[in-house]
Amino acid sequence: MARQKVPRSLTKLPHRSSFPETGNVGDQLLHILRGVATNNQTKQPQSFYSLREIAEQFCVPLSTVAGAYCQLEREGLLSRIRGSRTILQGSQYDRRLSVRAFIGLPASLAAFVTIQDYRMFFIRIRRELRVRGFATAMLFFEPEELATDIVAERLKAYEVDTILWFLPTLAARQTALRLSDAGIRMLGITQGETSTFHCRYELRRQAAVTDILFQWKTRYAVKKITIVESKEQRSSITQDILKGASEDLNLDFDVITLKNDDTGSFIATLRRTKTDGIVFSSCGVASRHAFRDPVGLVKLMKTRRIAFLEGPVNMPFAQVPEVLIDLVTLDWQVVVSKIVDDLISQAAFKNGTRVVFEAKAHLRVPLSQFAQRL
Repeated sequence: MARQKVPRSLTKLPHRSSFPETGNVGDQLLHILRGVATNNQTKQPQSFYSLREIAEQFCVPLSTVAGAYCQLEREGLLSRIRGSRTILQGSQYDRRLSVRAFIGLPASLAAFVTIQDYRMFFIRIRRELRVRGFATAMLFFEPEELATDIVAERLKAYEVDTILWFLPTLAARQTALRLSDAGIRMLGITQGETSTFHCRYELRRQAAVTDILFQWKTRYAVKKITIVESKEQRSSITQDILKGASEDLNLDFDVITLKNDDTGSFIATLRRTKTDGIVFSSCGVASRHAFRDPVGLVKLMKTRRIAFLEGPVNMPFAQVPEVLIDLVTLDWQVVVSKIVDDLISQAAFKNGTRVVFEAKAHLRVPLSQFAQRL
């Protein structure tokens, strides 16, 4: 979007001498700008003065102007958009012209295709952002592209204001740094793993996982569990399970690691394992089995107690089989509503306590109530 000039129809800005001799400069500036914005508001949005123009006119720091603009954004008078920079909102909302900001949504293509919870986050967040006046640019990437400039350059080309990065990995570090250097704000949603930058939001599943194991031990007399993990995709949840099982619940356990080249023989190995319950610590591991050996996985779910700790798996059937499972889920609508609320109020960019979303445990529920068909 090309930078637009401020229309001549806007009221000429007063001089710094118009400030009272006493009082807070920030409050005085806010009062003046609110008056200028209100007096010049028309039915349709139009370009407004940039932060730098205001700072030069009133001889105040950019930070003071930014604070005033943030307040006017919360009041619905202004919107700051990368490229055209600052927009004075119209008195009549127009979806075609009124955009609060452009949000970039980088997503792993492999995870989006195979992992239901990962995909559901993006479906819900895009819908919520559009409904509430934001524009979005979604970018799919392959893991190897994060080591290059490809992802960063493509996101910069979209001229986004903010990057909302869901579950950033260590491989995304260089991309995140390049985008931050370009002046693009970064917001991360983590799942307790080491992230490449400060994450404002955290998905927390530990309490739900502990609840499932506690119920297994006390209600269903489970004595031994088998934890399935991936050699390539280790989950922090695995460590939580091991610690909870060994220290708190006194559950015996073993760990079976899936290698990338394993096929249906792995399911057969699990069916022969002497255990009371099988825990898939990573949804990526469970989804891989669902795609490679769906029949074998269904047989396993029918004969063994199974827990999926990162949401349900997709089943490549015309109809999801009627089997009972144990499951840890998040309410994605609650998650995305809070994030969009914070984007509108600017609370998302303030330093403070990390916002935590707690997952919920479900025991002996039909897979068909949660899983999507592919």
